Amino acid sequence: MKVVVLIGLLALISSCTTSNRPDSGGFYSYVDAQGNLVTVMRKSPEAAKPSSETLQAMEEPVAVERPRLDELDAGSLVQQGLYQTDEEVQKKIEDAERDRFVIYRDASGYQITEQVDVVAARKAKESKPPVYEEFGNTANAYIERLEGVPERCCDGPLKQAVSLRPGREELVSFSPPWYWVSMPDRHPAVAFRIEPGIAALRLQTFLTGLGYLHPQALFLDQDGVPILLIDNLFARRYPETWSRLPYLEGELPVEEGAAWFVLYLGYAGVSDSGRPELVPGEYLWAEPSAPLALKGELVVRALRTPPRQ
Repeated sequence: MKVVVLIGLLALISSCTTSNRPDSGGFYSYVDAQGNLVTVMRKSPEAAKPSSETLQAMEEPVAVERPRLDELDAGSLVQQGLYQTDEEVQKKIEDAERDRFVIYRDASGYQITEQVDVVAARKAKESKPPVYEEFGNTANAYIERLEGVPERCCDGPLKQAVSLRPGREELVSFSPPWYWVSMPDRHPAVAFRIEPGIAALRLQTFLTGLGYLHPQALFLDQDGVPILLIDNLFARRYPETWSRLPYLEGELPVEEGAAWFVLYLGYAGVSDSGRPELVPGEYLWAEPSAPLALKGELVVRALRTPPRQ
């Protein structure tokens, strides 16, 4: 009896081993990457080999009669059953983009699935107003003129000049002690030494309820002689946000040969007490939303010269 049971077990093991061989045909079982048991049926190599009759039939050429093509006529050209216009194609693309979902986990660890309308988001972004307002056409928003400037107009401020370094910014303060330029009238001023490697200067002045600073600028050569006078420094107006005040911004390329940079309040003169006072007049560049200030601060940022390619 033991011999019969032993023979039966050997036969069972032999049949299982034979059925799981991929080259022997029958059923083939394996475990995939997720740990699932997968059973597939595969043909044996003998069953997959073509017979001699099949090979002989494959070698003999077979004449296939193709259907006759219809003659090309004008009527067939106007049929647009498969043709789609650009508008139709764009509509299909937009419809497909509207059917999108994003899956993420919230702060509590729950998996959230939300539908995303890509088309609506794109249109909202395109219709969003710009983050700043341009002052007219910046390409033609300046007038060049020749104006007489005293050669030694800035000797006083240059003695207290601060160095501007590439990539750094300075907080400019118009406050006592006062330094004056002579244009020939006297105006409060501050001066900077332009270090090598600076391509342009970016200025920002903030609009407050008490007013704002709107200085004029002078570039001077190594000897302190003026080479360029700029009346209006600002070209963009940024609106107020929850985190900052509204402000004006402008960029000035450093004039070739310039070694000094002077900012002065052309709308401010000197009073009998030696303090700045507002000079009456019409200033076309003045910002209508805020009055001109005699004291305050603005930011000067030195932009680096881009590296050569």
